[in-house]
Amino acid sequence: MSNTRMMNEWFGRVVDGLNAVGSLLIFAMMVLVCADVASRSLLNQPIYGVTELMSLSIVAIVFLQMASTLRHRRMAKADIFIEKYITTSPVAGHVLSAVFSLGGILACALIVYGTYPLWAQAWHANEYIGVQGLLTVPTWPVKTVILIGGSATGIQYLIDALQDLASASVHYKERKGG
Repeated sequence: MSNTRMMNEWFGRVVDGLNAVGSLLIFAMMVLVCADVASRSLLNQPIYGVTELMSLSIVAIVFLQMASTLRHRRMAKADIFIEKYITTSPVAGHVLSAVFSLGGILACALIVYGTYPLWAQAWHANEYIGVQGLLTVPTWPVKTVILIGGSATGIQYLIDALQDLASASVHYKERKGG
């Protein structure tokens, strides 16, 4: 097995692990919301901080699951157009798909670039959300997840772009007879 293939499989396990953590977080959110509803109904007492935890968790889930979603070809994009184009003109279709992936790399790079200063500020200033005395939650862990998830998704876009360019090259050589 080549080093590239081993790295790709290893990376696939990492992004699928992030996806699993996101799924566990969804389950934890469901349990927390049900407990809050039960507490409000039965005890007439809410669980403090549920709203804050939900808002942070939703962002974390998106970034934990984004790279795996892309890896398994479940990311919303113009697949109908691109797949038809790959079928009718494989070289141009794969090059176009690679260009879309390069756009994804750029978007992820901008997310990471824009989030890093916010992460550093949250880390150094001990930034939190919530109501002091009831429940406070630091924001840096979610910003860390954004950095990790954005980076992993950017890497997955790079892998996709390289695979598309390799496919375009193979189809080009086949078309030229070599």
